Amino acid sequence: MKKPKSVIAALTDELRRDISLGVIKPGDKLNIESLKRDHSVSHPSVREALSMLVGEGYVCFEESKGFRVQQLSKAAMQDTIRVRAELEALAFEWAVSRSNLDWRSKIVAAHYALSEVEDQMIKDSHNTVLEWDARNREFHMMISANCGSQKLIDLIEQQYDQSRRFRLMAHADSRSETSRMRWVRKSGEEHKALKDAVLAGDVKAGRDILRKHITKAPLHAVSGAADDSQDIQSNQEIQSRA
Repeated sequence: MKKPKSVIAALTDELRRDISLGVIKPGDKLNIESLKRDHSVSHPSVREALSMLVGEGYVCFEESKGFRVQQLSKAAMQDTIRVRAELEALAFEWAVSRSNLDWRSKIVAAHYALSEVEDQMIKDSHNTVLEWDARNREFHMMISANCGSQKLIDLIEQQYDQSRRFRLMAHADSRSETSRMRWVRKSGEEHKALKDAVLAGDVKAGRDILRKHITKAPLHAVSGAADDSQDIQSNQEIQSRA
């Protein structure tokens, strides 16, 4: 049975979701007293939740202006996902070199949990996206967990969390339902291929899959209603530099 979330964790999730889904807009001021009243939580809880979101790149803080929703930046997104891709590719290589039955079994279990929620995402992304992102994180981090370097793991966690906003926004934008479903299915296929590369101990395949999978970023979430051809061109430019 899952433990209930703390007040701070629950509030952070709510604010993260509202920012990512556009309920709270980029540049909006986040008033502590208003959030305290609206969410029926304490002043310290609101401040702690906002501080966590600052660390993830959702929120910024200025001494004279207080907390605001961070403006979106395509350049920052591209930089984050390129770094994350390279770090995870390196971690994959190190993890496979230390492969054992226990780790491979955990990868299979994490992939199974992720694939279940991916099926739900196709039907109802709005109500499933937070669970999907959590399971996606668990799957990716389970691969990196066997690399033998806590410093590398910490860096990957940081980059994953800083790019979360863009992933969640990809499921709340104006893309067609057909396009969104295709994006989710493709992501699922790549996760299965990644799991298979772990089980086969195929370092080259795993590194290639990770680079393409991670840099296949939803740039339309930043630029607005960009069509698929624009996404493909932007992604190719990223991959050519990776």
